[in-house]
Amino acid sequence: MPKAVQLNLKLTNEPGTLASLCRDLAHHGVNLLALWAPEISAKKGPVRLLVANPELAERKFKDAGYSFTMEEVLFLELKNRPGALAKAMEKLARAKIDVKYAYATAYTKAQKTAAVVAVDPAQLPRALKLLG
Repeated sequence: MPKAVQLNLKLTNEPGTLASLCRDLAHHGVNLLALWAPEISAKKGPVRLLVANPELAERKFKDAGYSFTMEEVLFLELKNRPGALAKAMEKLARAKIDVKYAYATAYTKAQKTAAVVAVDPAQLPRALKLLG
């Protein structure tokens, strides 16, 4: 069960901001694995990105002037079937590992799906062991 580095930033809530961020990533060869950008009503909102090459993304974000933090998260590869994510979350719950947040997606015809799960950094090694 791999861990991954997620980049967390806040973007101005206006048309084109997310498009600009995605274009900046693409222009610099940074491949997105997952993106979380909830609906917001404030002037700035959170965006979480999981990328295939976090070191490159970190350099390019710094060069482009983005303000961001980096966070280690679980990146779960699961079978695309009912209950796959439930089984993983139940293992964490039994071990009393609190999930801070999670997001997932799947293509209906895919055999596998992916989920990003954030836990307390102190609990990450235990979570990796349980789910690995």
